[in-house]
Amino acid sequence: MRSLIVNADDFGFTLGVNRAVIEGHRHGIITSTTLMANMPRFAEAVQLAKDNPSLGVGLHFNITQGRPVAPAAQVRSLLDERGEFCGTSTAVATQLLTGKPWRTEIIVELRAQIEKAMQAGIRLTHVDTHKHAHALPQVLNAIAQTIPDYGITAVRLPRERWRWMKPSSPGLVKQAFGAVAMSLLCRVGQRPLQRAGLRTTDAFFGMTQTGFWTKAWLIKLLAELPDGTSELMCHPGYEDEEMQRAGTRLLASRAQEFQLLTDPEIIALVHSRAIKLVNYSEV
Repeated sequence: MRSLIVNADDFGFTLGVNRAVIEGHRHGIITSTTLMANMPRFAEAVQLAKDNPSLGVGLHFNITQGRPVAPAAQVRSLLDERGEFCGTSTAVATQLLTGKPWRTEIIVELRAQIEKAMQAGIRLTHVDTHKHAHALPQVLNAIAQTIPDYGITAVRLPRERWRWMKPSSPGLVKQAFGAVAMSLLCRVGQRPLQRAGLRTTDAFFGMTQTGFWTKAWLIKLLAELPDGTSELMCHPGYEDEEMQRAGTRLLASRAQEFQLLTDPEIIALVHSRAIKLVNYSEV
């Protein structure tokens, strides 16, 4: 049996992202999304999720972009001088080497984001993180320690297989090295997840190829999808004015991913390969 979770990150980021996620679920192969509790279009995303109950919704825990959900005074070690998160997972890792951010404050912010989503009426299926911050052991340990309190039993493990990391163009070389580093960190990170009884998928795809999707690559992945449950991470969206102001390197690529995720040939291939489309509630 081959099962596939197609998870759209960044739900709540912009209206164009929200729209693409829902259209990709209704008319394509998106089965799951992860919600950003501290982003401007959170409320609109919540309403769309309620209008589309077959879409699995997890938390896209975010300590790299924007402002915190918790009071700033309670998560000071996570913030820069402007009161915002520091921008990248690399910056978080650098801070961790100096003793910041503090694990207790990571947990405070994690609880605040979970509770904001749950109080809005969202039943969270799983947790992942913006820019894969939870590949860092301190962040992953905080997640493993915290989310069982809320009945959340699954976590994305961004451990991409080597055969899918091999860069097909110079632009992918840096991302391939990053994917290797993430996979090595995830080997360590698996242990606290297992001790906490948290579930992960058998395979994960999409990190190396982020921003560089092609139809040939997606067809190859679906044709060779391994047995078990896999996750395909995606970032669909519309490149509108709001997106251009949002501070993301993924612009035109979001529209390209949306087109592929709703392509009739791709949908037909999923059915012909007897791939069962699921979300994290079914892991």
